[in-house]
Amino acid sequence: MRDRGAGRLVPRWVMIFFIVAAVVLIPWIVLLFGDTSAQFGVTKHSRLVWGGFDCFLVLGFAVTAYRIATHSPRGAITAAATGTMLLVDAWFDILTARRPTAELTAVLMAVFAEIPCAMICFFVARRIVHLFEQVRPYLAAEGFRVVDGQLVPPADVAKVSEPVPDSELERRVG
Repeated sequence: MRDRGAGRLVPRWVMIFFIVAAVVLIPWIVLLFGDTSAQFGVTKHSRLVWGGFDCFLVLGFAVTAYRIATHSPRGAITAAATGTMLLVDAWFDILTARRPTAELTAVLMAVFAEIPCAMICFFVARRIVHLFEQVRPYLAAEGFRVVDGQLVPPADVAKVSEPVPDSELERRVG
């Protein structure tokens, strides 16, 4: 039977989604930085603004994919930031559209691409944060506490063992 994500924080398709989103945006950025003023009614300055913004979106998607692949809790930060950038992108695309066809395109892109992608980003961020919220009471019950931003073991623990590698943790938990 195929593993459909049991024992994983987020399903495997989510990491693939972030990789594909980063790759799909690259040709769009190349097109946007090209001579698109006649095609899309975009000024040179606007191309730089939107192309640069989309470069940051590519970075957000790529870093989030990497964080998911490495099981890093920092994936919550990059996923939330990427989701927020997608909503900002949708907002400004709609509000800066000059022609009715451009406005319709912006609305359709927002409804069918940017907002759903942002929801996936927020889903990932929430899943990661929720895991840490679930772990907190267990750590507190065992006497762990946070001091100056660092997790401190209970005083009766002689030596804290080395952290368990992610693969071993998944085997034990999953």
